[in-house]
Amino acid sequence: MEEPGDVAKAASIPKSSSSRRILQIERTLSKTSTAVSHAQEHFFSRLARCIARRPVVTIAVCLAAFLVCIPGMLLLDGSENMFGFIKIMVNFMDTFTFTTTDEYKDYERATAIFPDTRSLVFLAKPLGGRGIVSSEVIRQIHQAEFQIKDVTRFTSEDGRELGFRDVCEKFSSDSPCITGSATTTLLGMDVTSRLAELEALEGNGSFTGPDAAMWVVQAMSIEQRAGLPLLFAAPLDFPGADAGDVAVSQWLSESTAAMSSFTLIDTEDGIRFEKQAAKDINENGYPENAVVRINQFSSSTIAMESVQIGMDNVPLIAVTLVLMAGYVVLMLGTDTRIPGNSQIKLLLGATCIPALSGGASFGLLGYCGLGMTVLGTMVPFLGLAVGVDVIFLLISSVNAVGPGVKDMEEVMVRALPRGGVAATTTTLTSVSAFTIAAATSTDLPGFLSFNLGLVMVLILNWIGMLIMLPAMITLSQRNMTVREEPQSGFEAKARVVMGGGRRLRALMNAKLGEAVERSLPFQVCGASVWVVLTILGIYFGLQVGRGMPDTYFVTDSSKVHGYLEDVQSSFVGSVPMELGLVFDAPKVLDKTYRSRMSDLVAALNNRSDLALPVDCWLHRAVGSLSTSASMCEVDTAVLTYLNDTNTGLASARDSSGGITDHLQAARCRVFLWQPTDSEKRSQQALDVISQVKDGFPELNVIPYHLSFPSQTARYRVIKDKTFSTAGFAFVGVFLAVLITMPVHLAFLAVGNVMAVTCVLFGFMYACGITCNVISYSVCVMAIGFCVDYSCHIVHFAEHGVEPGTPWDKRMRHSLEACSFDVMQGCSTAFLGVAMLGFGSAEAFRIFALLAVVITLVGGFFALIGLPCLLALLSRAFRACAGSEEEVKDAEIIQDVGFSFDKFSV
Repeated sequence: MEEPGDVAKAASIPKSSSSRRILQIERTLSKTSTAVSHAQEHFFSRLARCIARRPVVTIAVCLAAFLVCIPGMLLLDGSENMFGFIKIMVNFMDTFTFTTTDEYKDYERATAIFPDTRSLVFLAKPLGGRGIVSSEVIRQIHQAEFQIKDVTRFTSEDGRELGFRDVCEKFSSDSPCITGSATTTLLGMDVTSRLAELEALEGNGSFTGPDAAMWVVQAMSIEQRAGLPLLFAAPLDFPGADAGDVAVSQWLSESTAAMSSFTLIDTEDGIRFEKQAAKDINENGYPENAVVRINQFSSSTIAMESVQIGMDNVPLIAVTLVLMAGYVVLMLGTDTRIPGNSQIKLLLGATCIPALSGGASFGLLGYCGLGMTVLGTMVPFLGLAVGVDVIFLLISSVNAVGPGVKDMEEVMVRALPRGGVAATTTTLTSVSAFTIAAATSTDLPGFLSFNLGLVMVLILNWIGMLIMLPAMITLSQRNMTVREEPQSGFEAKARVVMGGGRRLRALMNAKLGEAVERSLPFQVCGASVWVVLTILGIYFGLQVGRGMPDTYFVTDSSKVHGYLEDVQSSFVGSVPMELGLVFDAPKVLDKTYRSRMSDLVAALNNRSDLALPVDCWLHRAVGSLSTSASMCEVDTAVLTYLNDTNTGLASARDSSGGITDHLQAARCRVFLWQPTDSEKRSQQALDVISQVKDGFPELNVIPYHLSFPSQTARYRVIKDKTFSTAGFAFVGVFLAVLITMPVHLAFLAVGNVMAVTCVLFGFMYACGITCNVISYSVCVMAIGFCVDYSCHIVHFAEHGVEPGTPWDKRMRHSLEACSFDVMQGCSTAFLGVAMLGFGSAEAFRIFALLAVVITLVGGFFALIGLPCLLALLSRAFRACAGSEEEVKDAEIIQDVGFSFDKFSV
């Protein structure tokens, strides 16, 4: 007859082969993690002996390794300099643009044929109720134009003094510079004399603003009128260049702003001129006079803003280091293994290790030929945030040995394996998260360098904290003896202040674990918060928007804000955009090709967002030819157009190669109204690309504009990229955790981190923060940061616990072992990123806000949410199991009673 225990045991054995296979895999992985853990402990034991025997040599070697890496910062790749010697990558096309999108590839193809140019633009907005067509307003605009074209000078790299005419784009070497002058468009080439005439007319009190607009319009050519909507902003729709004088003058009198643009060649000298011209405009009082407000923007503006942001972050790094050192001293200053002592010097030195790691990581990037973006300036903050956490862990491990062990070698042999295994696990998971993020972001160079910098700083932190810090602890405690606690005086007061860590540790050990294990209300509250926040995060996180305002990477004090505000208020909802169309290897000898080209031009001219008719020299040259035109006629038409004195110069810059079959490429220009709203702008770009490429595939036309890869493509893919990168990071972290933990613990740790990430997305939705480059980096950082907290909790729930122990007791054991250290990890992470909230740009304040959220939520979920959930489930399981046992006992009693009655009868 079978015993009940045998029946239960048999029932617990999986029946199916798949179940047995899963169980076998789980056991194999658990054995592997156990073997890895034992191997780590053996490694750290041997390492501890080496360190304890030669602490001075260990410190010297580590310090030399860090110092050797730091000079590599001078080799960082970049286009701009911080502090005159550290280069930084600032070009958005090289940093924050996805290089695998079709928009980026099309832009690269087009600009390889027709190199892109640089531009300097200023926007003039009349003040005091003045209109654009006013002599004093036009005079100020003309003065600013004169400043750029004739006054601004700069020194080239070879020492020559150059000006605008030396760096501007021209049709030919002896032709005038290509500019979009607001004053020339209004008054013609002789601006000075026409301006004097207007001033004289305004002397007549009856000569009003509409009269001035009519006077200006009547003298305009059709070419001048055609340029009005590109250079002047008005709330009314432009009536058209061929409209009557009354309609055009009414539109012009309603104009609220004027824009002048200057086209430069894309060279180092062109960049230098941009910077000097912007400086001259800002320093000559144009933005702040009483007549007109003039704000400028150029191709170098955002680059220079990025440099300024990077330099502004450096003092914040120093402040963060000081705060971190003060906090560590406050918490651990007197928390020594041997009573009555202090370790302030040790802690100050230990806090410098993450700072050294940050500098060394930049140096390694430089030695590898990589660069750093403005995002890279956050790496030292994050290095401090995660590195200092190990100080608490290692000090706790050393103190756990107790004062009874006198030999420091034996102390380190006992302490380093405990702290080293935990630190290695968390470092491995964080490195895995950021390595996966780097591998999945190779198409976003700026994010790639950011993640690689984090990987390097984490590895260097691990080396410094587990090799250099143990050596420093050995030297610090080698000659320590037990001392009595001072009872009065300054030293006694200082020790009370620095004893906060010990008191807090005792409080958490006594209260938190007990509440999680025994208090049902506490379990219900903690588990409910975990579940509710996770569900809300999933629901609202899926609805989070996308896009990044242009002002995110602009300092608060920058005049760029004024420029963008004036553009937004003047060009209501949309701004003029020059779209390029490159006809690659045009087959103009083919009559079908010519016909389809005419259809394309007609289709674009019918767009509702068209600002000006399509400017296509190739269509004007051959589009009107008959379908039966011979090769000779086509050759003659193209050659005649290119050699014409009026059209040839302008067309030459838009042609590549010879003519007909030898014509390699031709460029046409389409002027559209581009929406300022990110979503509408992206939809317009997709519509234009689809209309040109999908509607006319046989023409092999490349539509391109700088905003397509740098803004619209990033807007389109950033949300999917964020979710996919986070998913890959979760997988990588899970696999890394499997190496050091059993499968069920790995699921718990990664599941908790996934819950934190869901809450982060929900918070983003609630605060109106979208998926963009900043939130993209924070989401990956959330995984790398929060996995540390969860790993500590689940690791100590298994470490030193008897098999079969209920989970509520496991959670109490874990919290008593590491809750203080986990909380300190959250605190130091908070301090590490909090100073970014005082950054000079919105992007870094948003980064700091999201980082603080994941730190607080991650700490709560690890210390309270997950332990309460597991303890509550354990309590519920035992209650259900107890009910089942009671039912079985009742059934047995009933059966026995029935048999006894039957026997009695």
